[in-house]
Amino acid sequence: MQNTMALIKNPYIIGRPIYDPEYLFGRETIVSFIQDRLTSRAKVIVLHGQRRIGITSCMNYISRYVSVDGFVFFPLSLEDKHHYSLDEILYDFARDIVDWLGISGSTITIPSRQDLKVDAQEFFGIFLQHIYDRLEGKNIVLLVDEFDVLWDDESTKKNPLINFLTSIINRDKKIFIILFVGRQGNSLEFVNYLFGEVPHQELGLLNKSDTEKLITEVAEGILDYESEAIDEIWELAGGHPYYTQLLCFSLFQQARNLNRWNVTRQDVEGIIDESLVKGEAAFVSPLGILSPREKLILSAVAEAQEIATEYSESNIFNSLVILERHHGKLTKKMKEELTKAAEHLVYLGFLQKIGEQELGKKIVPVYKVKIELLRRWLLKPDSLKIEIEKIKELFPQKSLIEKIWYSGLFNWGRSHNN
Repeated sequence: MQNTMALIKNPYIIGRPIYDPEYLFGRETIVSFIQDRLTSRAKVIVLHGQRRIGITSCMNYISRYVSVDGFVFFPLSLEDKHHYSLDEILYDFARDIVDWLGISGSTITIPSRQDLKVDAQEFFGIFLQHIYDRLEGKNIVLLVDEFDVLWDDESTKKNPLINFLTSIINRDKKIFIILFVGRQGNSLEFVNYLFGEVPHQELGLLNKSDTEKLITEVAEGILDYESEAIDEIWELAGGHPYYTQLLCFSLFQQARNLNRWNVTRQDVEGIIDESLVKGEAAFVSPLGILSPREKLILSAVAEAQEIATEYSESNIFNSLVILERHHGKLTKKMKEELTKAAEHLVYLGFLQKIGEQELGKKIVPVYKVKIELLRRWLLKPDSLKIEIEKIKELFPQKSLIEKIWYSGLFNWGRSHNN
């Protein structure tokens, strides 16, 4: 019996998108939203969320299992294509569309890169007409993943595909687009600027009921979770689908190694550290969109919570107090900018306001890191703190706050965005 159980594959998924609909939970409202908007002929729809929240998995599900009368979905990805030319991207798109339909390249002409370079509108338009003929009059819905790689942080440099899509949307009545974007500060505003006011929906955290389904149904009949273990996973992952899968993945490995298939709260507490190591990329990636000020205040909030563990949450120090304690007096301007950074982190879903506190003569907000597992990762010596040390070494004559404030070097995480 032990040998048989040791061979069971871990059913929890980390590090890759989900394709099986049985492993996707809590996205029913997203499906209804898309069906309603397409039925009402919305030409552009936006789904947005933090990186690692399950955007690509949701796109996979929509393209394979969602049905809207008169529409056919085509999944397309811009991952690692931010530097591609227009002809390169359209050529890849054309091949992906043909592959998705399962038709031979010999029965339909895919425009060459040279043709697309000469006149992308004409040759891609001819290609689409061939696709329409195959679809017998149905509409095409392009699901474009990682759309936000096409422009820089200031929206000053943009890939020519953006202009191509805005043109084709206005010209072709049978083309519809669903854009999947990571939640950057200007993503929605920029998309609205490009296409006009567009309907959008956030891919956010799961509620507790859906989280419990994810925990228990994926390994149903194999793992037996005690209710306290489920509560502990909820407290740590906060409904984040990836972090929930990460913890459960580690729990399954432990159960298989020990041949003990009952999961307790103590089991959950015992796999936290290894999960933080195993899920490194999933903690790094979402932070890539944050500014130096936002990273600084996020780290300070995490530390403030840690200090407060020996008291109660209502006594959490204000993060500005933490920064002054370690790094010297903050100027009025710094306090104002850091307060704005904290507010933006609330908007982005990294922080949650839990109350207010007196700071000098002012009443200031107090925050907590929204996801406890992320907070614990932030406290690791090799997370944000290593970047702070780098800046210390480069600018030893200035205070740490000034180094981060005026340095353009705090771009940690940018290379880990994907």
